[in-house]
Amino acid sequence: MAGYLLEELSWRSVQKLVPAKTDLVFLPVGTIEGHGSACIGTDNYIPIDIADYLRDRFDAITAPCVHYGITKSLYGYAGSLTIKPEHFIAYMLDIIESLADKGFKRCIIINGHGGNNSALKQVAHQGYMQFKIKIAVLSWWQMCADVTEEVYGGPGGHAGRDETGYVMSIDPKLADKSAYEPEMAYQFTDGVDVYPIPGSVLIYDKEGRGEPDFDPVKGKELATKIKQKMGDFLERLFDRWERFF
Repeated sequence: MAGYLLEELSWRSVQKLVPAKTDLVFLPVGTIEGHGSACIGTDNYIPIDIADYLRDRFDAITAPCVHYGITKSLYGYAGSLTIKPEHFIAYMLDIIESLADKGFKRCIIINGHGGNNSALKQVAHQGYMQFKIKIAVLSWWQMCADVTEEVYGGPGGHAGRDETGYVMSIDPKLADKSAYEPEMAYQFTDGVDVYPIPGSVLIYDKEGRGEPDFDPVKGKELATKIKQKMGDFLERLFDRWERFF
């Protein structure tokens, strides 16, 4: 069986597939917010791309992306949208409950946005406790920080070389090098919280490296290695789930 997009299936097809052929669903989650001169949907495009790869690798189903998340420090930038944390958590739990009710026994949330981290941790725990569906939340940029180091020789950052490179590997038009200005970059400092944050590219490297290089080829290398690593991790996770639960 090849992987499927849930929204493209008829209800009859879902009825035949779940859980008889697969009980695994991938759920991409992101947000809409400023990303330097890359598109404001960067945090959605990347987890969708990762979920598409994983869906086919594991003969699973991908549910539609949750495009709206918890945007905080970057909310001040044009086009940025947010959901209140309590509403986001309730909405996500409704989705999880529905997926469990339809026969899915495993849900892998592919998270593309740091502002969602705390809420999704709560969703995963509560979803498992209430609906008895196994859940893992994978935040790609944290999980694959070593891959970014390998490809770029240093850490990534919000709308930096890793995110911009990855999204350009999907479609080069999703970032505009000509619209980039060095003043968009802001050196993140521990112990400082600013609203709105004075830069839509956040640099976490102590040496100030990490601005986007707008290289889709290098971004493709990054994306390929990230998807492979995440898939390898899930191979081990699924084996453990099968052994112990």
